Amino acid sequence: MKGKILVVDDEASVRELFSGVFVEEDYEVIAAETGDQALDILGRDDIDVIFLDLKLFGMNGVDLCRRIRKTRPVSMIFAITGWAPLFDIEECREAGFDDYFEKPLNIDILLAVVGDSFKKLDRWKRRYTNIQK
Repeated sequence: MKGKILVVDDEASVRELFSGVFVEEDYEVIAAETGDQALDILGRDDIDVIFLDLKLFGMNGVDLCRRIRKTRPVSMIFAITGWAPLFDIEECREAGFDDYFEKPLNIDILLAVVGDSFKKLDRWKRRYTNIQK
């Protein structure tokens, strides 16, 4: 397995799309429908590549990103939205998102982003391990 990805989206079709595409590429995909479910998952599982829908019921993706960043400053967190006019890119950057993708999603771009994210995380973890020695 290449790594774990968390997808948080209230649309079952988006969660299924991510699962289908990324499982086929040998990633483990864990899906959540709400921000609270995502926080529960992150509280018990080590996941560093995260996709958050910006328009969730209850807690929106921007607020969720801020909460995740408090405990996971190195994680790669990506915004996904079908409501781009409602969310300002500057607000997303300030909240801690690493990138921003509009629906409909381009799967080839997402595959490249995920691959690059895991490579970057591996480099960072190796550097950290070397510093600790």
